[in-house]
Amino acid sequence: MPGTELSCSLAMKTYPVFALIVDKPCLVVGGGAVGERKVLDLLEAGARVTVVSPEITTVLSDLAAKGKISHLSGDFQEEQVEGMALVIGATDDMAVNARVSAAAQARGIWVNIVDQPDLCTFIVPAQVRRGELALAISTGGASPALARKIREELERHFGPEYGPYLALLQAVRTRLLESRRGNPENAVLFKHLVDSPLLPALSRGDKQEVRQILQGILGQILSAATIEEILKKSS
Repeated sequence: MPGTELSCSLAMKTYPVFALIVDKPCLVVGGGAVGERKVLDLLEAGARVTVVSPEITTVLSDLAAKGKISHLSGDFQEEQVEGMALVIGATDDMAVNARVSAAAQARGIWVNIVDQPDLCTFIVPAQVRRGELALAISTGGASPALARKIREELERHFGPEYGPYLALLQAVRTRLLESRRGNPENAVLFKHLVDSPLLPALSRGDKQEVRQILQGILGQILSAATIEEILKKSS
């Protein structure tokens, strides 16, 4: 799950973004362990992934057999980057990686070459994911070790309970905006929710307390039946 920042002798200035690549075609060149990790990260983001490599790992082979990724068996060809939203080079052959980078950049396609920042137009930060919550850490390549350390600290602080917590907040927000979009009091309600003991109640699995908190904050706006529906959808 967690990504790793690129190794680099000099820090790089970057502009942090979260790329929206759901159902977008992405290419990974290299079918080894590193390529596998990149493929899994892209799939988690909803991308349509093609892997180019003469050989691929067992995990990638299984994904290809199930139709979850496409596999082009053979050596990299420059035309394979055509139409891609992102390209990642993950081979151990520096000459191949350079060709991947050149082919992508010539077509204005964002490209990442693992551990070769001079060939990249974007870097992959260390990251923590908890459901829809994504935390990204970058030191601009100055210290990948520090980025990993911070990631590990964040993993301990933001535990798995943040996944269902965010799902519940999203369900409440969606329902409120359906009936009260543009209402200036919405921001106040959302703040009350995140300031409430909702997260620790979820962490303990105390559904009754979660229900009481929602009813206390939203009871004058949403019916008890609606709150129950939200709880069911977010569980």
